[in-house]
Amino acid sequence: MRSKLLIMYKQHLLQNIEREIVLLKQLAPLIKESDLNFRPTEKVRSTYELMQYLTYIGGVMMRRYVKNDVTPEVREELMAYRDTLTIDNFVERIDEQWNIIQKYMADVTEEKLLTMEVELPWKEKMPLGQAIITGPIKWLAAYRLQLFFYLKLNGRPEIGTKDAWVPEAS
Repeated sequence: MRSKLLIMYKQHLLQNIEREIVLLKQLAPLIKESDLNFRPTEKVRSTYELMQYLTYIGGVMMRRYVKNDVTPEVREELMAYRDTLTIDNFVERIDEQWNIIQKYMADVTEEKLLTMEVELPWKEKMPLGQAIITGPIKWLAAYRLQLFFYLKLNGRPEIGTKDAWVPEAS
């Protein structure tokens, strides 16, 4: 029974990440060129910067947690690649991130989710499964909603709550 529950745990983590990816891709066509420089106030990300963050944070954190090989050089390469983001390749980059996440999760056993200790960026340590929830899942959800609110704040009344929460296929 424990083994079946553990398999379900990994499955549930992946399903939650996939849902965030689906919802991000659903918001993507709603972004207009005029939205990119929108910034609700000084010293917060613009819509474009938020899009950049959303296309790499899940994948890079999974890599950091599972392989622990995100060196300053790797980070620099990732940032350079992130800077080539456009509205046109946003969905492609989201898909790339999902593929990266799945690749790293393929190396994760159910037992590692419970026992492998990882360190979050702020130096807090916790089991891998909990870190995936605390990090990539929550970050993708929170920043997806921030993107939604940016679009709304930028004068987009045609965009509704359903766009942020309900996958189109539902």
